[in-house]
Amino acid sequence: MSKKANNQSKGFYAVLTIALVSLAVVALGGVYYYKQADGLREELHNTYMRSFHDMADYLNDIDVELKKTMLARDAGQMSTLSAQLYMQAEAAKACLAQMPVENASFDNTSKFLSQVGDYSSYLSRKVIGNGEVTEEEYQTLASLSAYAEAVNEEFSKMESAVYDNTMRVESLKVWNPFVVHADGDSFQDGMTLIESMPQEYPSLIYDGPFSEHLQTTEPELLKGKQQISRFTAESVVKLFLGEERASKVAYESDGSGQIETYMFSGNSDNGSISVEVTKEGGMVLWMLDSREVKEERLSVEQAMSAGELFLSQRGYPNMKSSYYDVADNVATVNYAYFQDGTTMYPDLIKVKIALDNGEIVGFESLGYIMCHRDREIPQTIISEQEAREKAGTHLSVDTVSKAYIPLDSKREVFCYELKGTLGKNNFLIYINAETGREEKILMLLESDKGILTI
Repeated sequence: MSKKANNQSKGFYAVLTIALVSLAVVALGGVYYYKQADGLREELHNTYMRSFHDMADYLNDIDVELKKTMLARDAGQMSTLSAQLYMQAEAAKACLAQMPVENASFDNTSKFLSQVGDYSSYLSRKVIGNGEVTEEEYQTLASLSAYAEAVNEEFSKMESAVYDNTMRVESLKVWNPFVVHADGDSFQDGMTLIESMPQEYPSLIYDGPFSEHLQTTEPELLKGKQQISRFTAESVVKLFLGEERASKVAYESDGSGQIETYMFSGNSDNGSISVEVTKEGGMVLWMLDSREVKEERLSVEQAMSAGELFLSQRGYPNMKSSYYDVADNVATVNYAYFQDGTTMYPDLIKVKIALDNGEIVGFESLGYIMCHRDREIPQTIISEQEAREKAGTHLSVDTVSKAYIPLDSKREVFCYELKGTLGKNNFLIYINAETGREEKILMLLESDKGILTI
């Protein structure tokens, strides 16, 4: 080969090499920018998903608070519910504004959210000014509640579709909610249905009640109690767990939370066990056995009885079961102290009972330790009939009992607890037995997996 031809060949390979390198760089760049774009798409999707799920929560809250407002008669209660409705409606509107809806119109939904806040505020101002909710205004509330329930039901269906991965929220960008699509997409059909619902109202929202009260300055039950040693705490654990399970745990460390404790832990046959014992008084603060419960052989009623027997044997007499939840073959039951025919909701103990054999696999007594004491129950109180009248005529009352409940201010009040129905929902209304004031309204959530309140 001549020198000239050799040089041409080298030049050709050099150009080819440069070209291949350039193509590789372009390809790598394409992959990089594709990943960048894909990452941005996923981030945008996550943003839409957060807005969507937040809006679902707010719509559910609005549905619940409207139902509570229908039962409210006290000015303070009406004011509280009104403030909550207004904030939830505004938050739902903010979520709606963040959804990718350039080609969709949500005028009716936005209008409804605005009117919910405005109308509840109007009623609150009227009641605070010593006015009363008229039957016509009550019917308006009922209409708003019915519409909220329907919207919430349809939105829940869409949320299920999103959870099932049959719809990505971004697809809202490219459809008109007033056009029925041939693909029958459940998300689109749901929004179409919501927007086309007739608004038949005038122009113008994991445990029993009171479980998060607590946090008093000093634990009532530990006042004046002596500090125990670590070795005494070991004896407490042995009595609480029984010889066999206690042999599997050992001292681990000191706990320095709200209440100082000794901490014990160890491994069981198919899990771990942890226990904390208060340094003052030697009370078990909490216990958890993480063993897997593979089957459900006991009923909830049997589990409740097993929990009540356990508490009685461990020095917690007169504990009454109330609300519960079932998950992973374990029943979590709330027990409140019962004194002189009165339920003391502040004195709360939560117990987890395995539904395979009734063994206690969880225990938490913070509410009981913080609040328990013998109370002097007032004798000068309004009558049961007066309490029924204070609750209004719209609640169909089934049972009336007495209870102490904690308020947000941490003050306790002695109340009549009225359980009844409004439509298809069950509620609890608490009427102050000394003043007749309406203190609290809760809605019961009842299913085969538990009875909880919101």
